[in-house]
Amino acid sequence: MTGSKTEEKSPVRGNKSISMVRARTISMVLGGGLLIACGILMLIEDTIDDILWVEVFMGLGLFGGGLFEYLGLRKPLKDERTARIGTLAATYSWYTVLVVVGFLSMVYGMGGGHKISMSQATGAVLITMVISIMAFNWYLGRKGDVE
Repeated sequence: MTGSKTEEKSPVRGNKSISMVRARTISMVLGGGLLIACGILMLIEDTIDDILWVEVFMGLGLFGGGLFEYLGLRKPLKDERTARIGTLAATYSWYTVLVVVGFLSMVYGMGGGHKISMSQATGAVLITMVISIMAFNWYLGRKGDVE
């Protein structure tokens, strides 16, 4: 008797979990889009004013709110392969951002007449962070198995 109740609730719970994953994926994509837009504005306009920082914080909240579900590091999508892909994508992305920060530091220190400002460096890092983690997760997800 109790087993049938569990089976009846299981599809509802599964639909609810899938809708939560979709909502968090949409949140992450919207946050990533907002961060990329803010990064482009920082690069082009060379400014960081108050409203842009508010938008960056909103983007970080939206992006971070769904990131771990998107990478498969939390339930309900968490399984061994998805977690390995998400972890590897985050590692590659972290290394890519580290290389970009090192490159920007060299340009800032040795750029001569082509120095960059802090707002331009922040914009470049935001764009690199969002695009690299999504691209590595997409690429590694299409491979057979990752080690």
